[in-house]
Amino acid sequence: MKKALIFSVMLAVSASSWAQTAVIKGKFHKLLPNGRETQEVFFSKPEEGEIQVILPMIKSKPDQIFRGEVKKEDLNTIRYVGVFDEQYAVYMKPGEELNVDAGDGQIAYSGNVNKENQVFADWYKMIKPLRRYGYTKDGYKLPSAGYLKTIDSLKVPVEQFIKNINTGNTAFDKQAKYFLTYSYKYDVIIPTASGLNIGKKDEYPESLVKFYNDEKWTDANIWNLPMGYHYMLYFAFVKHIIYNSKQGMAADMLIPEISNKELKAKFIVAQAERGANMNFVQYLERNEQFMQTDQQRDKMKTMLKRARMQKPGGDWIDFSYPDAAGKMHKLSDNLGKVVLIDVWATWCAPCLQEQPALEELEKSFEGKDVVFISLSIDTDQAKWQKMVAEKKLSGLHLFSNNKGPIIADYETTEIPRFILFDKTGKTVNFNAPRPSDPKLKALIESNL
Repeated sequence: MKKALIFSVMLAVSASSWAQTAVIKGKFHKLLPNGRETQEVFFSKPEEGEIQVILPMIKSKPDQIFRGEVKKEDLNTIRYVGVFDEQYAVYMKPGEELNVDAGDGQIAYSGNVNKENQVFADWYKMIKPLRRYGYTKDGYKLPSAGYLKTIDSLKVPVEQFIKNINTGNTAFDKQAKYFLTYSYKYDVIIPTASGLNIGKKDEYPESLVKFYNDEKWTDANIWNLPMGYHYMLYFAFVKHIIYNSKQGMAADMLIPEISNKELKAKFIVAQAERGANMNFVQYLERNEQFMQTDQQRDKMKTMLKRARMQKPGGDWIDFSYPDAAGKMHKLSDNLGKVVLIDVWATWCAPCLQEQPALEELEKSFEGKDVVFISLSIDTDQAKWQKMVAEKKLSGLHLFSNNKGPIIADYETTEIPRFILFDKTGKTVNFNAPRPSDPKLKALIESNL
């Protein structure tokens, strides 16, 4: 009797837990750039104009089925399942189990298909003819006449579909109408952005030209969409680079067209954070004026400071790190001397290969106003101390623990890295030659 009671309680607890979550599972066919089938599918939410992964789901072998448990906070709202740029909307409710079979621009929903997911099922079925141009391997190679005909044939059905969404779930209906409006625009843009050749400028149909010219970017809510940033970027590329045959960065051409100040600022920062500009310093200086919040202004100032440092004549960014004895050393302690920074690690074979040449270089400048700082990005301090001591490495050796300005401000992503500053703390070369290259010695001499 007691065992039966415990078992009943366990079942009740299990049922209660299940009622607070939902399950999404199924198949998703997607080839990676290397031609292999992806082994991971993602359950995501929108975040700052892009997709933020909530739940990565590994495909099982050999059936290639993925499965994931959706938590309470991601229920009763629109979320997305997909891989990279191919995402599908889903709406999960507590206790439901939804099956999807997706890939190549189409999806089938089964299992617990609630009225909200039925909207998405009907939507993707309707626009399937368009999505084959942007989401299949060779879709961009298809004749553009078919693509244009498809757009024309979908114009009225799409408008009517969105207008008639009425599930009785007011919040969902509003959210779905907005999302699908831009989802369709995104699907219209993707084929041309992927390489579909429509022809010369005068061969573009009036309806498509009107589509390009009518978007004034007046709505900041675009940034709440999972493809908001990429829609803006692809739109700019298609309109300005492909259709108008302009030269330069598409994003730079888009910025003056963004009417909404909040949206403009967010797009500018997103571009800056990706470093997606030919002249980064000019980009930051030109667009600093459009920032709307203190946080945005601070981000731009930080990025500008880092970008200027990387240019010859830019000011160094000071740092302070400990030596093997724990004494702190500032970079600014060396004003009045030429400074060569060697960013390295004990596990870096190319770094160790440069050590003999670095030792010789240091000896050649003994008694002169040159300082050699070897800054380790090791995280194992004991290992670093042991190597410095056993090899009797010369110069000033500091330990960063892979943290602080040398990582964040100096944006160290690979080593060995050599950075040369002059006596006034100005950048000579942010990516200087290695010690084994005679050019480095000549560069140091020219700044004494």
